[in-house]
Amino acid sequence: MDEIRLRFLGGSDRVGSLALLTQMDGKNLLFDYGLTPSKPPEYPLPAPPVDLVFLSHAHLDHSGMIPALLSGLNQRLITTRLTWEISDILHKDTLKIARSDGYAIPYTLGDIHHVKHCLHPVKPNRRYHIGDDLEVKFHSSGHIPGSLMFELQGSRRFLFTGDINVIDTRLVRGCKPVECDVLCMEGTYAGREHQRRDELEKTFLDKIDEVVSRGGRVVLPAFAVARAQELLLILRNSGFNVWFDGMGKKVTQVYFRYPRCIRSVEQLKKAYEAVNIVHSDYGRKLALKGEVILTSSGMMDGGPVLHYMNKLKNDTKSAVLLTGYQVEDTNSRLLVEEGKLDFYGVIEPVHCEIDYFDFSAHAGHSQLIDFARKCKPEKVVLMHSDNRSILAEELRDFVDEVYTPMDGEEIIL
Repeated sequence: MDEIRLRFLGGSDRVGSLALLTQMDGKNLLFDYGLTPSKPPEYPLPAPPVDLVFLSHAHLDHSGMIPALLSGLNQRLITTRLTWEISDILHKDTLKIARSDGYAIPYTLGDIHHVKHCLHPVKPNRRYHIGDDLEVKFHSSGHIPGSLMFELQGSRRFLFTGDINVIDTRLVRGCKPVECDVLCMEGTYAGREHQRRDELEKTFLDKIDEVVSRGGRVVLPAFAVARAQELLLILRNSGFNVWFDGMGKKVTQVYFRYPRCIRSVEQLKKAYEAVNIVHSDYGRKLALKGEVILTSSGMMDGGPVLHYMNKLKNDTKSAVLLTGYQVEDTNSRLLVEEGKLDFYGVIEPVHCEIDYFDFSAHAGHSQLIDFARKCKPEKVVLMHSDNRSILAEELRDFVDEVYTPMDGEEIIL
């Protein structure tokens, strides 16, 4: 049986900067090449030449360094066309933020444009041959629209999950297990469970109603990619006066062109049409007279959210409701831990209500265990997690070997 060699260049024992080198059946492959959007940004280890690059989805912790990786190369990038299009938006925004913050990013606008020429677009449930003895099959990962898992079929079956979600959300359907010999699985929520989605949505809408009823406004900082659209769908029939601002507007328009990647593009269009769209500074003044403001950025490190928070930071009737993971050293983490925000270099206390709702697009602990069990692997490699040991311990009840390699460490399977 041919061996599989793995070496993480980033993202092994933490969430961020994921990059995995894989040698299998004579091919050198790279899965994802991301960055951590902290201040300053953190990058993976340098990548050697490879035969193919696979990109699971557009989020920066998976895609953020793709332009630097492909700079000047005639290299094939295997991903969905939707993932490339959203990545292109995020890469350009990354350059913009870096220039604003004074941080160097190791690629240029020209490098971003070059990625399009490397793109080899694929679709879920299709196969792609890599030489005579190795092929890859693509499966939806259920994480965000356009996201993929990669199943390599050669002398052995190897599955790279990227980020996965196993439940149906309003935006996308959950992923299904894929039988394999070696499972390389994310563990973002190892040791943590999610509240039932229907209960979570009710609690979330009840909190908004509570704030609006006392005369306050609700600010919803949201990731422009997928989270903003999920919240649009949840808010659609709520009856609240909702204003939508930031990059999420542009991403939503992109999603409309890919109906096969969305659970119901018709529902998303109706949700988008049901809210007020902010187009200008005057629109932002009107939004502050509304009830709910859905805006980027989700980490609160820039974007319109800081404008709204600056206006409402001393309003004890109002609330900011966080709906996603707060990376260390980001503004949203500062808000959660210290009740303060950095307004472009000036740190000020925030006196409005602060609350958190876990609208995660990742599988929870027991869901990861169930997914792994149904994949029936002989070996599991855990990645993209700061709490792998608790997941590994439970997996060893039914898996022969579980690996938790560190960045730079090579393992042979």
